[in-house]
Amino acid sequence: MRKLAVIHHRFQDYLPALREAEPRLEIRGWHPRGLPDDPWLADAEGLFVWKLPPGLLQRMPRLAWIQNSGAGMDHLVGEAIPPSIPITRADGQFGYWMARYTAAHLLSEAQRIDECRAAQGERRWAPKLIPEDLTGKLALVYGFGRIGRQIGRALRELGLEVHGFVRTLRADGEFPIHAGRELGPLLGAARVLVLCAPLTAETRGLVDAGLLAQGNAGLTLVNVGRGELVVVPDLLEALDQGRLGQAVLDVFPQEPLESGSPLWDHPKVVVTPHHSGPSTPGAIIPDIIGNLRRFAEGLPILDAVDRGLGY
Repeated sequence: MRKLAVIHHRFQDYLPALREAEPRLEIRGWHPRGLPDDPWLADAEGLFVWKLPPGLLQRMPRLAWIQNSGAGMDHLVGEAIPPSIPITRADGQFGYWMARYTAAHLLSEAQRIDECRAAQGERRWAPKLIPEDLTGKLALVYGFGRIGRQIGRALRELGLEVHGFVRTLRADGEFPIHAGRELGPLLGAARVLVLCAPLTAETRGLVDAGLLAQGNAGLTLVNVGRGELVVVPDLLEALDQGRLGQAVLDVFPQEPLESGSPLWDHPKVVVTPHHSGPSTPGAIIPDIIGNLRRFAEGLPILDAVDRGLGY
């Protein structure tokens, strides 16, 4: 019976679900901060993990597969993991979660919910609070994989015209697709820009002063990708100077967001606690069940990430 170690801050939730999903594996788990001196780890060939605790790889000489507990891979591809060990990712149902998150924040703004709440608090009837018509307005989704496409579909259902941006151009029968370098010229006419790309050398610092100079006062930025996609000082300057209307940020270069960050108090910034795509066993396990079964049967792991691309 092959062994799968679960090193995760929510290991107690994942253990029963993983054991039920693949009973042919021996599965044990620990919190990353509470790893025991257990020889069992030295025999484990599989690892379900988010971030690698220091020294873990050295304690697992037989490791043959790493399953990431989420979609983002930047924290693992930067580790000194031997190239012979495949690393796989899990989107889970992040597309649906992040589509709801994006739509909720955009609709809250368009429907003027905060203003209606303020009027309610004053017991004031405010018939001039007419919602914004989003029909035909331009939505740009940077990072148009499974997650980005689901976000695009949700925005299209709200009446927006959706364009996707990818690293490598491809034919698409559903949406207009652009190379990443084409983002700037379209930004001036856009109503919303959604970031859901992985963090790579190409995307780090994507949203900087140069890009935001092409924005507009009615543009809303939604970041559900990685905090490092955005240069925060440039973002704040663009908001203050009217080159960006609002920023909805779920991810940050440092998490938790430090208490002294100016993002907390800025009137045009919405801060949420990295909750746009929660990793739950019910969402993640259906996405990895194929490789769980292959691992139990001693078959090669499929769909390993390309470490050169970073996803």
